[in-house]
Amino acid sequence: MTKPLPIWIERLLGIHAEPGEGMAWSLNHTWGWPAWLTLLFAVFAVVFVVSTYLRENRRSPAWFRLGLAGIRLLLIAIVLVMLAQFALLLERTGLPYVAVLVDDSLSMSVVDQYPDELHSRVRRQIGAVGYEKPSRWNLARTLLIEDKAALLKGIQKEYKLRMYYLTGERSSQSAEIGKLLDELRALEPEGESSRLGQAIRAVLNDLRGSAPAAIVLLTDGINTDGPPLSEAAALARRKGVPLFAVALGDDRPVRDLKLADLLVDDVVFAGDVVNFEAKLSGTGYDGKQVQVVLRRLDKPDVLAKTTAVIDPVNPSQAVRLTHRPTEEGEFQYVVEVEPQAGELQTDNNRQQRTIRVRKEQIRVLLVYAYPSFEYRYLRNMLGRDSTIDLDTVLQEADLEHAEQDASALKSFPVRRDELFRYDVVILGDVNPSLLSDSMLQNLADFVDKSGKGGALVAIAGPQFMPLAYRDTPLAKLLPVELGSARIPEPDQSLTDGFVVRPTELGLASPPMQLGDSPGQTREIWDKLPPLYWMVEAADLKPAVRVLAEHPDRIGHDGRRLPVIVMQYVGAGKVLFHATDESWRWRYRVGDVFFARYWIQTIRYLARSKLTDADRSAALTLDRREYRHGESVSLRVRFADERMAPAADDGVTVVLEHEGHKTRRIKLQRSTISRGIFETRLENLAVGSYHAWVAIPTVQGQAPAADFTVVAPPGEFERIQPDTAELKRAAEATKGRFYTFATAKRLLKDLPEGRQVPIESLPPRPLWNRWPLLAAFLVLLIGEWILRKVGGMV
Repeated sequence: MTKPLPIWIERLLGIHAEPGEGMAWSLNHTWGWPAWLTLLFAVFAVVFVVSTYLRENRRSPAWFRLGLAGIRLLLIAIVLVMLAQFALLLERTGLPYVAVLVDDSLSMSVVDQYPDELHSRVRRQIGAVGYEKPSRWNLARTLLIEDKAALLKGIQKEYKLRMYYLTGERSSQSAEIGKLLDELRALEPEGESSRLGQAIRAVLNDLRGSAPAAIVLLTDGINTDGPPLSEAAALARRKGVPLFAVALGDDRPVRDLKLADLLVDDVVFAGDVVNFEAKLSGTGYDGKQVQVVLRRLDKPDVLAKTTAVIDPVNPSQAVRLTHRPTEEGEFQYVVEVEPQAGELQTDNNRQQRTIRVRKEQIRVLLVYAYPSFEYRYLRNMLGRDSTIDLDTVLQEADLEHAEQDASALKSFPVRRDELFRYDVVILGDVNPSLLSDSMLQNLADFVDKSGKGGALVAIAGPQFMPLAYRDTPLAKLLPVELGSARIPEPDQSLTDGFVVRPTELGLASPPMQLGDSPGQTREIWDKLPPLYWMVEAADLKPAVRVLAEHPDRIGHDGRRLPVIVMQYVGAGKVLFHATDESWRWRYRVGDVFFARYWIQTIRYLARSKLTDADRSAALTLDRREYRHGESVSLRVRFADERMAPAADDGVTVVLEHEGHKTRRIKLQRSTISRGIFETRLENLAVGSYHAWVAIPTVQGQAPAADFTVVAPPGEFERIQPDTAELKRAAEATKGRFYTFATAKRLLKDLPEGRQVPIESLPPRPLWNRWPLLAAFLVLLIGEWILRKVGGMV
């Protein structure tokens, strides 16, 4: 343990100290006995010497004999000091350092958007020293310059001041306050990365001969490269150096809105409902309503818009915009969330896609046994639509019917190639006994095995569909289990109507879009006239998609009874209506919603007609370059969703990384579309990657994509101050944490400026110095003389 050396001893020893310096001393020895044995010897020596003198010449006073005993004990002590070879250790001391580390990276140039009251106070404070913009850099300079550099002068009064800058981990060339301020005014933030942890390590290494009393940090806390701040704080704690962190900037979440993962069909029919699905995320705008709009790139008019509320619990939410393009051609569409006040980055507010709009006739075959209301209204409505090339078959019609109706055929197509000319077959309540086995097999192959994959719409009826098809080739195509299906009794009175209720999946499906927006579509479905007759088919086949259901009636499995369902069979689609009363939707409004539903359904089922030229799949990424730590979004999209694998995890992508093992990654089917499979890859190492589709095998070259993971992140990739990390670093080192508003307390909180060792001087031996020998001789002679006087010789 060292103590300050009195000035008179410094003079006695001939030691000279510079101004502001001092001396500290401690004793050293070579005594080899353990402390307990030394103490035992001392006690024994005291007891033995005192008892011996008290027994001698009792005629002498007791105090006289005790005095002689004391002299003898002093002589023994001097001998022990000589034997232990005591020496004086001296250390030159000086004021401790306080290092001020100023962050001059590019993130310090950010101008934060503070709350109104704080914004006014910050502007007044920085304006007092001549700055206008409340950038983080100007805040740091203001703290050091204001009040005639009171902070720096206060530090310099009690400590040695050393100024450091983050970029280049360099220190200031001067310790004079005036030159430090001139240098500070001339500098601007320029560091392309923030190596805060490395800078603290560099300061500790620079002052390793004399650990600083504290390190003052003026920073936003962002660390983009090198060791983390927590690691540097652990090193400072081991060295006993507290960190006094001043967090600069607004630590509220950075205000930013982002649109990503835009999904839309590449090719559509003119007049189709096109869904633009995107993911909206936002920070700093919790609870705020924002507007997402759809425009054509070449026109400023808003085609569709929707309002979304930024939800902090659900940071990435789906938004959907619907549009009906009427012009034929190739168009670029832009989905954009309108920029908000205080948003620093707006490039990520928009997504752009190119869509081809085509006008082509769809060949439809409408087949019924008898002219039901459903048949009549469908035949009339489809016959008036110029985009539909309609043929009809009415099994119970007279022979003259085909001559009177231009769309009527005399019989169901017999030859396979005749049937395969159609894009969609609507099979109503048709008597299967009037169809040959080959006709039924051709119809099944039309859906399952034809090159283009046809679409079949099966509409239930009271006489034949679907129960009469149990033992036919069409049974495997129908989405419902025929064994448990039940048809109302013919004489049953149906007085309780029901309003068809679309499922969430149905509301997202193009055929079900009766309005121009999701909200309007839901409202229209809720107000449609009620239906009365339906088939109860509670048991569905695997992978069937329920688009609409009964609002109240529950099946034996506890789920609502399905009304409209769809499934993929091979390369084709099968849509099943459990009711033949969609014609009732015409009540009081005519064909508006009845026609819209059926035309959209037919167009949706016939979309494969638009993709016949391109049956390939595409492997896409949301971008080509990622920062280390970001997730990578992989998506495989089949141009014709009929060609997508049946299994929900039926797509496997091989990921190759040079110098590393390849990975096989299974993608999961998206809930948005049957033909989309996707996944997200996390924590990929830095480097270049090549991904390609291994399963399923597609015609031609396997779809592939390349991307790169780079590091470190750009200085502006993260701009939100990391106050939480700064707080943890200050607490771990027993320092303090401040904001710009509370930084004036920093000077009072710094530890006391005690002298610290700066140099060790050569030891000064005490055991062999002449004063100690002289004292020994004087005491020895004095004891002899006193013993003579006391008659103890």
